[in-house]
Amino acid sequence: MRYAKAKSWASSIWSAKYSRPVLYPRRSALALTAVRTVGYPEVETLPTEKRKGLRALWFDGLFTSMATGFVDPYYTLYMLNLHASNAQIGLVNALSQFSGAVTAIPGALLAERSGRYKQVWLVAGFLSRAMWLVMLVAPWVLRDSGAVWLVLAAWVAFTAITIFGTPAWAAVTADLVPAKVRGSYFASRNMIMHLAQLLAIPVAGLFVSKIGEPGGYQANLGFAFALGMISLYLFRQLPEHVSAPQAIHHNLRQTFHAAMRMPTFVHFLTAHSIFHLGVMIGGPFINVYMVQEAGFNVSTIGFSTTVGVFASLIGMRMLGRLHDRHGIIWTMRFGLGVPLIPVAYLWVNQPWQAYVISVLSAFTWAGYNLGAFNLLLASTPDEHRPHYIAIHTTVVSVVGAMGPILGGGLLDAVGYRPVFGLSFVGRALGLVLLFVLVHEPEAADDASVAGADLDEALTP
Repeated sequence: MRYAKAKSWASSIWSAKYSRPVLYPRRSALALTAVRTVGYPEVETLPTEKRKGLRALWFDGLFTSMATGFVDPYYTLYMLNLHASNAQIGLVNALSQFSGAVTAIPGALLAERSGRYKQVWLVAGFLSRAMWLVMLVAPWVLRDSGAVWLVLAAWVAFTAITIFGTPAWAAVTADLVPAKVRGSYFASRNMIMHLAQLLAIPVAGLFVSKIGEPGGYQANLGFAFALGMISLYLFRQLPEHVSAPQAIHHNLRQTFHAAMRMPTFVHFLTAHSIFHLGVMIGGPFINVYMVQEAGFNVSTIGFSTTVGVFASLIGMRMLGRLHDRHGIIWTMRFGLGVPLIPVAYLWVNQPWQAYVISVLSAFTWAGYNLGAFNLLLASTPDEHRPHYIAIHTTVVSVVGAMGPILGGGLLDAVGYRPVFGLSFVGRALGLVLLFVLVHEPEAADDASVAGADLDEALTP
C-alpha cells in the first residue's frame, strides 16, 4: 500500500508536465509547483522521447551529485588521515589534471568512431565509480604510505576515466537539451544537484564523526558507489545519439587548426585556461589550510561546504532566468568575486568566517560556472562536438596540472600567503582576458564554419 501511494505521488510530479492522466489533481499541482520552484523550463511542446530524456538527465544529476557529495569534499582529508604529505596532495591534483589531458582526445575519438555517445559514457561512468571501491579498500590491503599511494592512484584513475567519457557526455547533453532552454534547464539541474549535496555533505561529515577515521571515509565511498550506480541507470534512459560508425583518420594538427579558426572558442579557451591555472594553484589547499592553520575539524569543514551549497541554490535559481534573458557573458560577470576567495581564507580563524566566505564564493562561482558551460556549448558546432570538447579539456588540463605542482612546492617552501596570492593573480588575469576578448557567441555562424573545416580535416 505504501509503495502504491509513493509510486502515484512520484508519477504525479511529472504527469502534469507530460500530459499524462492525473488521478490526484491537487497532488499534481503541488508537484508541478515544486518542479517550477527549482526553475525547470517549459518543455511541453517537445517530443515525448526528448521530454523523458530531459527528466532522466535531471534525476541523473541529482544522484550523481549525492554521490560526489560523499567523496569530493573529503578525499584530501582521507589522504591526510592516512598521513599524506602536502606534496602528495598537490601531486594527486596535478596528476588528475594531466590524466585529463591524456584521455580526453582518445575518448572523443572512440565516441566519434563508434557513433554511440551514450554507451561510451555509461562504460566510463561505471569504471570511474569503481575506483571509489579501490579507495575504500586501500587501508585494508596496504599499510602506511602504500595506502596513500593506492588512494592517490585510484583518484587519478577516477578523474582520467571520467574525462575520457566527458566529450561523449557533453555531446549527448547538447543533443538532448534545446539551446533556447539550456540556461534555465541547467540552472534547474544544478539547483537540484546542490540540494542533493546539501543533504549528502553533512551526512558524510556525520559518518566520519560517528564512525571515526578512516572508517567514516570508507563508509562514504561505499554510499557514493551505490548512488553512482543509480545515476548510471537513469542516464541509460536517455535517447541515444545514433550515427553511423566512422572510420576517421584523425590528424591532431588538422583538428587543432580547425578549432583555431573559431575566435570565440579560442578566446574562451585561452582565458579559461589561465583562470583554471590560478584556481588550481590555491584551490586544492583551502581545506588543508583550514585543517592545518585554522584548526578546524571535519564537521566544521563539512558544514562550511553545506552552507556554500545552500547559497548556490539561491544563486542558481536567480541566475538561470537571468541567463536566458541577458545572455552568457552577462551571467559570467557574477564570477568577478572568484579571485578574492583564496585571499579571503587567509583571515579565517573562526568557523563563522569560513561560513561567510563559503556563501559568497558559492554565489560568485554559480555565475561563472553556468555561463562557462553554456559558452562552451555555444562556441562549438553540433557536428563532431566531442572533438572540440576534447581539445578544450586537454588544453585546460595541461595548463591546470601545473597549478597543484607549483602550489604544493611553494607551500612547503614559503607558506600559504604567497600561494593564495598567486592564485588570486591567475584567476584575476583569466577573468580580465575573458571579458576583454570574448563576446556573446553567434552559435550558428561559428558552428557552420567550424563544421566545414572539421569535415575537411577528418576526411581520409
